[in-house]
Amino acid sequence: MSRQRNKNKLTNDLDSGSDEKDHDDFHNDEIPKENRKPSDPEDIFSRRNSWVVGIFIVIAVLWHFDWSPMKAAYGIGTSITNLFESEETRTVTQSANGDVANLTQLDYLDRVGQLDFGNTPSTSQISTLYNSGVSIAYLEALDETDYLSELSYSGVIALYNNGVTTAYIKGLEDIDYLDEVNYSGIIGLFSSGVPISYMQHLENVDYLDEVNYSGIIGLYTSGVSESYLSTLEDIDYLDEVNYSGIIGLYTSGVSEEFLKGLYQRDLLDDMSYSDIIRLNQSNG
Repeated sequence: MSRQRNKNKLTNDLDSGSDEKDHDDFHNDEIPKENRKPSDPEDIFSRRNSWVVGIFIVIAVLWHFDWSPMKAAYGIGTSITNLFESEETRTVTQSANGDVANLTQLDYLDRVGQLDFGNTPSTSQISTLYNSGVSIAYLEALDETDYLSELSYSGVIALYNNGVTTAYIKGLEDIDYLDEVNYSGIIGLFSSGVPISYMQHLENVDYLDEVNYSGIIGLYTSGVSESYLSTLEDIDYLDEVNYSGIIGLYTSGVSEEFLKGLYQRDLLDDMSYSDIIRLNQSNG
């Protein structure tokens, strides 16, 4: 009896061991990769690749910042800060371009419609004025000088974008020169730095009506002084010479004293400006 009991026990133990082995093998197959022992070849290979990639990134960052850890840290921090600031700016801009901007543009349309343009601009043209940044105050100032009625919307934009102030345009109106020049001429005068006082002096010596805006620019940029113009008027020679002749006399070094000397000898009536230049050079 005992032999049989021992045999049954042995058989049961063998069967039990077999079941446990099968159970362990089943669970070993289901163990995730991340729970495997570090000695597993696949984990060792994966970790080695991670280290290689990490080291490569560190080397690349240090190389970009001249191998300076401090520069690298500062650069990365700045980039992160700029990222957040950029996102914040984008959010504010999107908000500003919402309904408020549309309402402002609608109000702009209403205000412009009350002004006296030469050719009444269409809605799309007014939108172009708005998008170009032309303020209502600028348009109203042009309207007050009665110059807006001489302009198209594109002329207004050109004046505004070239920085021509309404004070400059008002100065041209005060010397009655607005009717003598188009907006491109005004831009030329303003961009060349010709002051209103210089043109006022041309008016004082009765020469403003004798010269176009390009002639005024030529006189001013050539350095012809107000005193020189006054001298030509005093010796009754201003009416005898065009602006290029005046520039020629001045830039050739013909002095006011030399001109006055010719006038006192009654020689000017028979001399052209080129004759005066030659005589001045021969006496130099």
